[in-house]
Amino acid sequence: MRTKDRKFNFHPKCAPLNISHLAYADDLMLFSRGDKCSIEILVKSLQDFGDASGLRVNYNKSNIFVGGVNEFDLQNILDIVDFGQGSFPVKYLGIPLAPLKVSVAQYAPLLDTILDFLQAWNTKSISYAGKIELIRSVIQGVQSFWLQVFSVPRMILDRIISICRIFLWGGKYAKVAWDDICLPKEEGGLGIRDAKVWNQALLSRTLWDVHLKKDTLWVKWINGVYLNGKNVWDFIPHNRDSNFMKSLAKIRDKIRGCFNNRNDTILGLASRSVDGKLISSKIYELLRIKGTVRVWMSFIWKSYIPPKFSFMTWLAFRNRLPTQDSLGYLHIINRCDLCKGDLETMPHLFFLCPFTCRIWGKIREWLGMDNQMTTLQSSVKWIIKKYKGSTLKAKAVRLAFCAAAYHIWRARNACRFDDCLKTEDEVIAKTKHVVYKILFSLYPHDLIKF
Repeated sequence: MRTKDRKFNFHPKCAPLNISHLAYADDLMLFSRGDKCSIEILVKSLQDFGDASGLRVNYNKSNIFVGGVNEFDLQNILDIVDFGQGSFPVKYLGIPLAPLKVSVAQYAPLLDTILDFLQAWNTKSISYAGKIELIRSVIQGVQSFWLQVFSVPRMILDRIISICRIFLWGGKYAKVAWDDICLPKEEGGLGIRDAKVWNQALLSRTLWDVHLKKDTLWVKWINGVYLNGKNVWDFIPHNRDSNFMKSLAKIRDKIRGCFNNRNDTILGLASRSVDGKLISSKIYELLRIKGTVRVWMSFIWKSYIPPKFSFMTWLAFRNRLPTQDSLGYLHIINRCDLCKGDLETMPHLFFLCPFTCRIWGKIREWLGMDNQMTTLQSSVKWIIKKYKGSTLKAKAVRLAFCAAAYHIWRARNACRFDDCLKTEDEVIAKTKHVVYKILFSLYPHDLIKF
């Protein structure tokens, strides 16, 4: 190979591993020191490759990137090569490559991609539950592509959160804080990952690979250029070091703070890896802020309960439905639209209002339930205790509870905003229809006797 020529000088950051080129798919990157002899050797190598294979460089799609070279030497280099000088950052595989820290402005493609998705979805009528699923499956997927490469600035992550918050709540005030939404469902959240913590969890995989000294060029390069044979746990970044290495050191220190000492840290990470690969989701669980487990969450989030029912019931349990008593700042008259009598509060709307009391009474009679329903919390506790397991009856009762609560809220909204008063029988009929429809799909061969 021509790089063995004594006149060839490796790029200073490539010299420890004698890296002269990187190839990915049909892309080729060549590296050398910025001197005339080294450039001539690389150009001659490309010519020899073309003569041997018949493949020629596309000069219109090729660039040379130079740093730390004076104007005289730069002109000599440009006279040797037949393609133009490029400038950083350059987009490669969808992300920017730059010799320095990626600036906030250079994250614009990430924000633009997310905004394009959200603007397309905003033209459609999507439920809250549907929006949450789009954020979880699509937006966080787009994020992860960048989060596993860069330590994304807090400003960018906060902007993404703001965009998603507006998309979810429709530009209105946020009914639930984003930090609470990022908690797991069993802790009262919606299972959306905290982007800041997820960024650290994804980058921690590189930390573990470096610790294991994995046989990859990337890990070898970090060990050769930055660590110089030292242990990654002893690495102290300097001002001249890359932003990535500084971020890696911060993540290392945060993980180490979760354990008593270095040995416990290494054992803890090893227990969260499979075949030498660190599991990001387990590191996320290690680093995230923990909430309190809430019994009622396991009640409403079931695969057989439609997400829109679960979401509305979730808001009700968090006391975040916009009942009139919570909208006092709007100076509106507080009166229950269903009974036209008492003040509208959460307890009144769902259990004390004569309209809803009659609905619950007929639902209980239909399902053979002998308890009185007075609050959401007490009702759920009783149902969990009375109807354990995953029997047909247990599913029917849970499903009926969430469906009835959902249709009561819909009836309230229809009365308030459309001046359309639903009858009790209409609400009960809709509840029964949903329950029977889902149960028949779950148990097509069983006889449902209620």
